[in-house]
Amino acid sequence: MANWQRLDQSSLDEAEEWAVEEVFLLLIPGDVATYCGSRVKDGTTVRDREALEQLMRCSLNALLEQVEWFEHDDVIELSADGTLIVAEYACRANPVPVLDKVMASEVEAREHCKRGKTYKSHDGEERTTTPEREYEWYRQRLRPYHELLRQWCGGHRSITVYERLTAAEAEVRRLNILLARAVDTLAEHNKIHADIYEREHNEERITPENVRPIVDRPLAPWELPVREIPVRRGRSW
Repeated sequence: MANWQRLDQSSLDEAEEWAVEEVFLLLIPGDVATYCGSRVKDGTTVRDREALEQLMRCSLNALLEQVEWFEHDDVIELSADGTLIVAEYACRANPVPVLDKVMASEVEAREHCKRGKTYKSHDGEERTTTPEREYEWYRQRLRPYHELLRQWCGGHRSITVYERLTAAEAEVRRLNILLARAVDTLAEHNKIHADIYEREHNEERITPENVRPIVDRPLAPWELPVREIPVRRGRSW
């Protein structure tokens, strides 16, 4: 019991859990090692030491020196910290399948962030999410574990904040030029719609000043703005 408690002192966050699960599905057969099959939260059970060493291309002793572990019934139980190192070493030794999976996932996410995602609900009806919701899902859930996988693969480090900002600014410039050309082309056929699109583009820009959400207090009934709706008067004879 003491051994299990000793291993149960650490755990993984959501991005780490997703990344580890992906690595075990892609690279590590169940008869070599299993994740989440032990009594330890986020622990790993090593069933074939030699096969795992060949897969990671390193000695298991180097890993065991860094984490909590114990051996019983011809298997080795690792803590959550050990699970992370196994996943990282496996990625570094076999990066191509992992990077291919990340790339495919991001291609799919990019499409969903443009047009939303169609899925079947519990009642069997087809529903479609909004692009905004899909982008939030990507930003909060998918991107963190994608970047962690890239980092584990070595030589494919996660993107820094500076690189992300630089790329975003360059993309904005590219899209501005593209939109200007499209508006100019549209103006040759429909000047009114072209002016509307150009005005909307300029007036609704997302800037550092307006990107931060402002939480306002609810207005009292007497503070609500009055909207005057013109009513057509009947004729008086």
